[in-house]
Amino acid sequence: MIKIWGWEKKPRTMLRFLKIGDIFCFKYDEHIYCFGRIIAHVMFHIVEIFDYFSEQPVITEEDILSAGRLLVIPLDTYSLFDRRSEGEWRIIGHQEGYIPENVEDIWFSWGIASGCRKSNPLNQTVFISEEEWRALPSLSPGGDYDVKREMEDKRKENG
Repeated sequence: MIKIWGWEKKPRTMLRFLKIGDIFCFKYDEHIYCFGRIIAHVMFHIVEIFDYFSEQPVITEEDILSAGRLLVIPLDTYSLFDRRSEGEWRIIGHQEGYIPENVEDIWFSWGIASGCRKSNPLNQTVFISEEEWRALPSLSPGGDYDVKREMEDKRKENG
């Protein structure tokens, strides 16, 4: 079950209250709102950004269930939702009992030298070579600018 309480209810959510399954909304620019969900906590929160956009900060359960996944990225949830130091991001709902699907092949690298590792949103971690470490995206939390840049890169990649 997905519960949506909307944009105005919670302008700020403290880090300790963020949960897997939380639905969020953020302002992409002056005219477009984007949406996503917290899917995991692997050192940092990992989120998915939906391929659903709106001119209003409004999304329905049907929109969420039918939305595709545009991007999966580690997110600096402290700066965005708790401190609100960049961008306009808000938790607007929650999907109770959410379990991420189709994430076992999404990996992020971390560590250095002989301690190179990769982790996925299922919190599976394995040691890897430095070569593989360099080829994977970093498990480093991004902020507002990083997410928007990744979204723009994805849009260009998809034509």
